[in-house]
Amino acid sequence: MSYFEGLKLTKKGEQLQAKINGNLSETLTFTKAKLGSGSITSNDEIRFLTDVKEVWGTANVTSCKIQGDEKNIVAIELQFSNAELREDKIFREIGLYAQGNEGEEILYAYANAGDKYDYIPLMKDSPHSFIIVIYFNITSGSKVDAKIDLHSYITLQEFNEGMSKKVNKTDYASAEQYGIVKYGTEEGTVLEGNKFTQIMGKDYGGILNEPGTKEVGKTYFDKNTKKLYLCKNTNTDISANINNYIAMDSHSILERLENFSKLEGERLYVPNATFIKIYKIAGMVTLIVDSGTAFFNKANTPIFNIPEKYRPNETLYFSASYRNSTKSNTFFLYANGNLIKSEADDNLGAYYFTISYPAKTIN
Repeated sequence: MSYFEGLKLTKKGEQLQAKINGNLSETLTFTKAKLGSGSITSNDEIRFLTDVKEVWGTANVTSCKIQGDEKNIVAIELQFSNAELREDKIFREIGLYAQGNEGEEILYAYANAGDKYDYIPLMKDSPHSFIIVIYFNITSGSKVDAKIDLHSYITLQEFNEGMSKKVNKTDYASAEQYGIVKYGTEEGTVLEGNKFTQIMGKDYGGILNEPGTKEVGKTYFDKNTKKLYLCKNTNTDISANINNYIAMDSHSILERLENFSKLEGERLYVPNATFIKIYKIAGMVTLIVDSGTAFFNKANTPIFNIPEKYRPNETLYFSASYRNSTKSNTFFLYANGNLIKSEADDNLGAYYFTISYPAKTIN
């Protein structure tokens, strides 16, 4: 058989590899290999090749596996036979073709056996089927795929591996081996697919972090936060953006329920004011004011400022009358926390009022 020292990336192959490495939105797809008899002047020529020089055959991809402890080695198996040959062929070239998401097929890598080539005989003289396995290093986490020829034959090794995994009728599945799946809720069993929908009341859409469209109304599991999220808007986000997702796992729901029993409050000490206090529960704020003389001579200027977590989303307008008079005034509570009295008054009495409003959402 011809001796190849190893495939080298072409310039276009290098560009495609750089685009794929570590990019979860891109997939490197191997399509086929071409076989040829052409010669090159030196290995430096390989980088600028865009096709095999003298093509006489094609080898189909029959397997593409990611191997190694760090999942950074790609093993590509190719198969071809001499069934279609009409004459002996020199097997000197092999070119591996691939494409990215854009779909342009390019010569990804190439090797030339030089003077260490061999002849592929005619089938009538010596029927042969050939298997070539090519290994590549990739960046761990890169997405790799292949256009597999479904009409290829399995090797003896693959047959034996498959038989070793054959399940007997009495074999129950475990984390280590294939077998019969037992439905249930205890350890070592699995839930039926529809049980998830019955429990959560929502259809399961898959992994949130994987590329693709997420459908409104479906739930997605985030591998990073280990939480389940309900999709609020159809989108393509792969992280739990609060504009598109809301956590609906039991712990997150419990946290939201606990907010309804969590009362926060503090007193605001404003010069000359008798009593000013503010409360917050479940996102609703209540402001209680007995102004004393603190509002005297304070028209159109901030009287006091409330802490950020008690501020409204937008400006609030309200009226209040003051004791010892039938007169009233209009007040503005701004999103920046400033309380302002709109008009001057006769400074004869104290304002008493209580207002409630939704608090500003703080990310």
